[in-house]
Amino acid sequence: MAIYTCFDMVRDCRDNRPEGWTYLITNYAPILRRFLTQYYDGRAGLLDRMLPQLKNPQSTLWAAPGHAEERIFVAALRQELLRLVELDKASREPSIALDLETLTSALAPFTVIDRQYIWLESMGYSNQITAEMMNLDVTSSESARARAEEALRGVLDQWKRGLIAENGLNLGRLATASHGERCLPAKAFLDTLDGRITWQRKKDYEFHLMQCWFCIDHFCRIREADFAINKSTPLTEDEAAPLLRQLSIPIPKKEKKGLLARMFAR
Repeated sequence: MAIYTCFDMVRDCRDNRPEGWTYLITNYAPILRRFLTQYYDGRAGLLDRMLPQLKNPQSTLWAAPGHAEERIFVAALRQELLRLVELDKASREPSIALDLETLTSALAPFTVIDRQYIWLESMGYSNQITAEMMNLDVTSSESARARAEEALRGVLDQWKRGLIAENGLNLGRLATASHGERCLPAKAFLDTLDGRITWQRKKDYEFHLMQCWFCIDHFCRIREADFAINKSTPLTEDEAAPLLRQLSIPIPKKEKKGLLARMFAR
């Protein structure tokens, strides 16, 4: 039996085939809920409002021919979800604005690992979850973030604690807009996470990451996708049914089990 992949799902969703949408709802609605809880405190009704917009064939999520790697798809799904929610101006503007130039100046001596700790703070992740995502000790995250607070206080006329997290969505937009021709492909981050990387490639990647917030952001989104996939459980048929009905997707009929199957299932 052929394996149904993210590539197949993206193709089928783009062609508005029920099997694609059934697979997406079953496997990725829990991840969508996780993202909405992370960025919007699980605001009531957001998932119901966003799903029809994701189903729009003009959505940028379906512009690519397909995502062969699940983590790349989930990172793209997260970007499209946040974009759609923010069209409703769901987030308040920060009380004190922070731009990438200021952040770059303040964090000039910080390592690539430190920058990821700090960027994951801008994405709203606690020290504990950040340490779990990066498979490192929580005290390292705490130290990097405390030093970043002090570094920012030294370069800003106005300052308060929590500025990085408060400016998270704006910093994400700025980082996305800073994409350049030499930016690293998603595969570079997947290879790093999966341990498929030579020492020379690691050095080359880190040299680029020290100069590029787009790639720091991209790397952190791939880490987030990896974490979300591992922490999420697909919906049951009964759980998926209301969401499928909302999208006018035919609900797959349950297969009737034969006598022997029913007996061995007990």
